[in-house]
Amino acid sequence: MNSSAANRRAFLRQMALWSAVALSKRSLLKGAEPETEGPLQASMDRAAKCCLVWLNTEEEWLPTGGYEVAHDTGRWWDAMLRYEAATGERIPERAEAAMMRNLRTLTDNPAALLMNTARLPGPEEKIKVNPHNLRETMLAYTALVRHRNSDWAHAQGRKLIETIGSLLDADGQMDYEKLATIAGGPLTKDPLMVQRSPAGEWFNATGTTGRAIEAIVWFHEATGDAPAVALAQRLAEIHFRQSIDPSGEIRAELRDPTHVGHTHSYCGTLRGLLLYGLISGERRYVDAVAATYRRGLWGNAISHSGWTPHDQGKSRFHGPEGDPVGEHASCGDVAQIALWLALRAGQADLLDDVERLIRARLLPSQINDPQHPRRDGAWGVYAHPFGYGAILDVFAAVLHSLADFQQQIVTMTAAGEVSINMHFDLDAPSVKVTATRDQKATLTVLPKESRALQVRVPVWVPRDSLQWTSADQPLPTNWNGAYLMLARKDVVAGRLITLRHDLPSRQTTEEMPISHRKFQLSWQGDEVVSCEPKVPIYDRPKA
Repeated sequence: MNSSAANRRAFLRQMALWSAVALSKRSLLKGAEPETEGPLQASMDRAAKCCLVWLNTEEEWLPTGGYEVAHDTGRWWDAMLRYEAATGERIPERAEAAMMRNLRTLTDNPAALLMNTARLPGPEEKIKVNPHNLRETMLAYTALVRHRNSDWAHAQGRKLIETIGSLLDADGQMDYEKLATIAGGPLTKDPLMVQRSPAGEWFNATGTTGRAIEAIVWFHEATGDAPAVALAQRLAEIHFRQSIDPSGEIRAELRDPTHVGHTHSYCGTLRGLLLYGLISGERRYVDAVAATYRRGLWGNAISHSGWTPHDQGKSRFHGPEGDPVGEHASCGDVAQIALWLALRAGQADLLDDVERLIRARLLPSQINDPQHPRRDGAWGVYAHPFGYGAILDVFAAVLHSLADFQQQIVTMTAAGEVSINMHFDLDAPSVKVTATRDQKATLTVLPKESRALQVRVPVWVPRDSLQWTSADQPLPTNWNGAYLMLARKDVVAGRLITLRHDLPSRQTTEEMPISHRKFQLSWQGDEVVSCEPKVPIYDRPKA
């Protein structure tokens, strides 16, 4: 399959197979675009379609051509089952059965860790024990427990949790060599994955155990297993010491230009610490991540428009101008940290960041290329600061994030109020929300039942431009922080509620860290409408 003709033949055979197995009304792999309910739904549909197309029907339906088959298999399961939960769109049966066989084979080792194997197609040199996959393995097991009630995944997750716990030294470092011995393969030589320091000295394990914390927390939530939360606590304590600076800045050791680090893994560690803090009630973790989010991340790990460097510290991969390559998964990570701090820790102002990162970076940087199905709907690693990329582990991670955003557009408060948290389209059981933008922004809310309601208004919206009406009549303007409140008596099922406001213009400048190239961004509200000089993601033709 090295020639373009062979690739084309393989793709045509693959599409023929998919035509036979895609069962839903929206059929992810039909030629026409699926029916959608707004930009988030449309974006998720295209990303899920790309996830399916990446399965290679000539090589046991494995997700080939990406970072690593084992790693990407874990990402695929997590993303596709989250997508299914958010949209109701089932994974085609044949794809699910094949990927279930692959997952069982790739984790059929005494550690229960995802690792490439000679029992499946693939180059022998790729058969490595990779501690980076601790997170992806636990994500896959958790997704199968949560969405398929899988006893097998539950047992495998317990086995891996026991393995991880048994390999932690007194100072919190993992014995990677012993992990390789248990799993039964050669240990990867990638310096990000196998960093060790003399006992008692500072070490960086964000690329291995740190990024795994969130998946272990979710496994505990899905199963109730006590060993899972005990391991999450142990790892949280380790990474609170090793990965967090009390000032809120990113630790100097992690920013050291000679130290090998990874932005996505660092953000994943923050996600895990935050989630552990939220489920345990230990406020120090929540406060530490909030401080790092507000003080350390912006300008270091992410720009205002959402550029995120792949590398942290040492620049191992860079573009032609010398700047670090970017990748889209970390942008999704930062937005999810903001989402959780906003909705679960009372920091609602951060929802402005969530919406801006979605509109200014994630949506415009998704590839639109129907002639190349393995690219169409993808995100990835990109050399131009405002460019595109296509690789499965990244676009599966972004799909994971988008599914979370979609499910949090509308929530229910503890008091039973409908809460509209973000201005995106959604048809929920309690309400239908439609967001449109031209010269002004309009949010229409169609209640399906008479219930108290609150609508978040972004901080940047000029309050004197607000028009808050129902049936063309003004509504009472009662505020609770960032939310406009309506009592139950003012909400009538079937009667539209409308919020209109201005989209103020502004300009920002983003400067790249090595080349010092400057980009002048023009904004309308929280969307970029143009850039000087012109850049790929903001100057492509409208679809």
